[in-house]
Amino acid sequence: MNSNSQEKQNNSPLIFGYIIAGGLGSLLMLFLIQKSLPLNYRQARQYQQNIQAANQTIFELERNLSSKPPSSSELDRSLSTAIDAVDEAVNNLQEIPDFIASTKQRILRDALETQEVLLASQFELIIQLQNAQNTKEQACERILRLEQELATNPQAFGRNIIAGDELFVSIDNILNASLQYCRSSDPILAPAIQQDLKQIEFLLDREQYAENRIVITQLTDYIESAIARNKEIKSIEQQLDLTVAIDKLQEIELNYLNLYYKQLKKINAYRVAGYFLLLLVVVLVAYKINSNLATTNRNIVKILEGFTKELETKVEERTAQLEDSIQNTEAALAQAQYANKAKSRFLANMSHELRTPLNAILGFTQLMTRDASLAQEQKENLKIINRSGEHLLQLINDILEMSKIEMGQITLNESQFNLHLMLKTIEEMLRLKAQAKNIALYFQIASNVPQTIYTDEGKLRQIIINLLGNALKFTKKGSVTLSVKADYNASSAKDNIDFLFSDTYTLSFAVEDTGAGIEPEEMARLFTPFEQTKIGRISNEGTGLGLSICHKFVDLMGGELKVESTPGRGSVFFFDILIRVQDKPITAATERAIADERKIVGLTSKQEYRILAVDDVPASRLLLSKLLTGVGFAVREAGDGQQAIALWREWQPDLILMDMRMPVIDGYEATKIIKSEPGGAETIIIALTASAFEEERVVILSAGCDDFMRKPFKENELLEKIGQYLDVEYLYEHSTIPAIEQLPFQELTPKNLTVMPEQWRSQLYDAAAKVDNQEIYQLLSEIPDEYESLAKGLADLAEQFRCDKIIDLAKPVER
Repeated sequence: MNSNSQEKQNNSPLIFGYIIAGGLGSLLMLFLIQKSLPLNYRQARQYQQNIQAANQTIFELERNLSSKPPSSSELDRSLSTAIDAVDEAVNNLQEIPDFIASTKQRILRDALETQEVLLASQFELIIQLQNAQNTKEQACERILRLEQELATNPQAFGRNIIAGDELFVSIDNILNASLQYCRSSDPILAPAIQQDLKQIEFLLDREQYAENRIVITQLTDYIESAIARNKEIKSIEQQLDLTVAIDKLQEIELNYLNLYYKQLKKINAYRVAGYFLLLLVVVLVAYKINSNLATTNRNIVKILEGFTKELETKVEERTAQLEDSIQNTEAALAQAQYANKAKSRFLANMSHELRTPLNAILGFTQLMTRDASLAQEQKENLKIINRSGEHLLQLINDILEMSKIEMGQITLNESQFNLHLMLKTIEEMLRLKAQAKNIALYFQIASNVPQTIYTDEGKLRQIIINLLGNALKFTKKGSVTLSVKADYNASSAKDNIDFLFSDTYTLSFAVEDTGAGIEPEEMARLFTPFEQTKIGRISNEGTGLGLSICHKFVDLMGGELKVESTPGRGSVFFFDILIRVQDKPITAATERAIADERKIVGLTSKQEYRILAVDDVPASRLLLSKLLTGVGFAVREAGDGQQAIALWREWQPDLILMDMRMPVIDGYEATKIIKSEPGGAETIIIALTASAFEEERVVILSAGCDDFMRKPFKENELLEKIGQYLDVEYLYEHSTIPAIEQLPFQELTPKNLTVMPEQWRSQLYDAAAKVDNQEIYQLLSEIPDEYESLAKGLADLAEQFRCDKIIDLAKPVER
């Protein structure tokens, strides 16, 4: 304890010495850093350029003085401009750079003041030179005018002066000599002109020329003025010498450059001193560190020995904890896998439970629309129910598809299908919606697009419908265009891969609209699930899943969904997918469906087909029975697989519509039994399932089913599917409904409703507040024909359940 105290006491002066040395070293280092800061090179270079510019302006002034312009007015303008330039250039030299010491700055300013005084005296001489030249030019102009007057009128100086007499000859001689003097300023001519002046003065003393004295005296005054001004000009030119000013500026420039280079040398010297000091500090610190390392190392070795023992103990403890953690992780992973399977079962059950009642809702609304006795208002109500059901179905599909994407269960289910027929079906489906909004809908299919292709039909259909649906939703005027083209030279070019199939090509799709467009800041999250753009949030429609699902589907099909958009002008969504072209011939039923898209109303004569409808839900069986018997098929029903097998053996139907999830014997087992019995292979079995999982298609087809349809189904799709396998010839409804007239329609405003009485608007407001569509349609029927576009716009809002917008439009409007 005493030794430690004594050691600390001995080290105290050394510590104080280190502190003092460190403080002094820091101050010295700060001083050296401050002195070694680099010069403002830009400021130094600019000042040198200012000196050179001033020198150049003085040189330009000197050149203007010696250029001898043709007229005094041009001389005045050029000299004034040059003098102003010199003044400005010299004034720019007053801002001396900061790096020059104050004493040196004072020396430079004194030199500049001397330069200004010198230039001021030269400027005064230049002004005198200008005045003398102007006076001489005026006198010469008067002499020229008198000479011209004498040439045209010999008696211009008096009637008694006759051409050829002595005075006339003297005047003529002096005029010629004076004009030559004005042009050349030759001093040799001056004595001769002076002699002629004396001769004229002598002649004017005669009495006969007394009356001519005044006019001739003016001439002699002009001549004497020209001679005097010329002498003055020569005198001023001898005094003018701008070379001194130029030399002085060059001297200032040299002085400035010397100061600049001296300052650079000082900075370099301070930097060298700073580097040396820094090196000395580094050496001292390194020496101190090295001397302390030995002591520290010995202490560290002792500490490490203790740490090693402690670490061994902790490693054993951590190893035991890690084994426990691994066991817990394996248990959690097993639990997660179980939860994942439970989620899959839940999605399958939810799909079945939701689609089964939707199948009845959508199916019976399609059946009811066949009733010709229904009023127009009832048909409109059925359309609303059907659209609402389809909207609910789409939401269910989107959520289930996104769940499958998150679980990694989504796969491609490729099949052969008619691309042109699919596009035609989509166009017909969306045509009415486009016409209702007065939007032009174009399908531009290139001539090289193949008829039949091999890819995932369902996913491609959903991508196109989602993109077109979004375009129609957010476009208020203009057009929506779907473009399709094939590139037979682009297969495998992107990745430089040799495909196994020579019939693999690239199919390009683009959906272009003239809608509101997408803001740049919204592009990054455009394909994020449950995210919507600002326009989508305002419209209060959709879930924000459509584009995300399209993006995943396109990626799965070997492409990439991209977008280009200009706010206020529209958007373009485009993607490429790889497809294989198939040359399978189109069936007769498909050709008929392509040729005629009208409603099927029955069978042609001499056709009898028996169909067995198998479903454990009575409403679903009733729907199938009414739909098929209404067309002309013979139908029987079975509530489970066991009844279906018995009825098949007894009745031998041509086709069976088989539900797959049923009590007693399900559809899978019933299909296998029927297909295994004699004659069963010839019976067509089409699976009807409420499952949303496209992957079940493989399982269903492997059980023996000939085809696969999901509930809810569309009436025409089911009948076409039956016609495809039984080669049925249908009777179609001869439609007499005229095409929807394209009426000019714009965004409704409260002002548009002022064409109707105030009482009518009040009733419309009340009906919308009660969400009574029946009363709204009744009121819309009262709108005159000339305002059909108004009625059409309000009806569209009612169909979309936008009573809130109708309320806003029907509020009282200030006239």
